[in-house]
Amino acid sequence: MRRAAIILATAAALAAPAAAHADSETISMPGKFFDPARSTVVAGDVVTWKNADFATHDVRVAAGLYDSGPILRSGSWTQAFDRAGEYPFVCTLHAFMSGNLSVVAATIEAPQGPVLAGGPLRLSGRAPAGTPALTVERSVGGGAWAPAGDPVAPGPDGGYAVSTPALAGASYRVRGPAGASPALTPAVTARIDVHVALHGRHLEVHAMPAPKGLKATFELYRRWRFRWAEQRTRKLDADGMEHFRLPRGPNTYARVTLRARSGGPVLVASRVLRTRNGHTAPDPDAAGAPMPSGEGHPGGHDTH
Repeated sequence: MRRAAIILATAAALAAPAAAHADSETISMPGKFFDPARSTVVAGDVVTWKNADFATHDVRVAAGLYDSGPILRSGSWTQAFDRAGEYPFVCTLHAFMSGNLSVVAATIEAPQGPVLAGGPLRLSGRAPAGTPALTVERSVGGGAWAPAGDPVAPGPDGGYAVSTPALAGASYRVRGPAGASPALTPAVTARIDVHVALHGRHLEVHAMPAPKGLKATFELYRRWRFRWAEQRTRKLDADGMEHFRLPRGPNTYARVTLRARSGGPVLVASRVLRTRNGHTAPDPDAAGAPMPSGEGHPGGHDTH
């Protein structure tokens, strides 16, 4: 009976949700300055000021709302911040030492590079620990804020990640019980140009402006199946570039498509090239488009 009770208790502990906990931020005083001098935390987080200097310092926050008292060498002082707002702080012993703490209801981040309008926009960030749900809101052209999608359930620590359709010129924020995050206007482009060039047996791809996180798929046209066949998929680098090696085989057509994920819908496609000479070719799916020699059946020979 005792063993069974232990097993049941262990199972219950494993099944229980993870406990919510606040995050922490450390601000150092390595000399007569604060490092970092400006920080952003989420409501409910705790901040520790640590004295790494030989001299004694103190920290007075928001004109005396919080006061550390003297902090000796290697000492520290920790304070929780539950309410959103701006909290300037100074060392009263060295008046030129100052900094600012921004406490927000939630944070929000988006990819650094541009994303394609209509494609998935990944938003992530953190809300106060234990937040049950967040609403993603969108404002177009400075207009009213409106929900953009279903509510998001953050993790126990308040962390969240969500995808929503990207809209050019739109700003985004998340709202929870503690309030709304700062607004964010990600880089969204209505068009991404995909340039392809054939150098020997290497196909060079360059997408502009460089999209963030999109995957490039190298495709060859298989006439006997009347379709484009995927050869290889790779993630574009930070400059929107990638290279593919052409396999040996019959002359055909080649192109590159961009997708948000492998196997996902095509967001944009490059022009079509002939694998024989790298010249631009008509889309083989178009009515009346000619076919290159050697691609009439699976046994077509290599004419390179």
